[in-house]
Amino acid sequence: MQYFLNGYRPGNPRIPDPAEGRSEDQGPLLDEVDVLIVGTGPAGLLLAAQLSNFPDINTRIVEKAESPLEIGRADGVNMRTVETFEAFGLADRMMAEAYWGTGPPA
Repeated sequence: MQYFLNGYRPGNPRIPDPAEGRSEDQGPLLDEVDVLIVGTGPAGLLLAAQLSNFPDINTRIVEKAESPLEIGRADGVNMRTVETFEAFGLADRMMAEAYWGTGPPA
């Protein structure tokens, strides 16, 4: 499967690049937030995904990595993680985008 036409590019392939003249910059950060999530591991991102359903809660994520990962660091996904993703409606998308080292389920 060719995931990207012109080689690997970090990020979500379903999100198009910004329109010409637009930027991905987020703008100035607030001095105070309601929730600060430290780290973009599975727990941090799952919490951020859940909090995104509450627009009145001002949430920010901080990560020590300087840029998106060029290659993945996980060798697999725990079944409990899949169950949790199912609860949030994310499992089907994860399964569709997954690399199946042993072949997809029958």
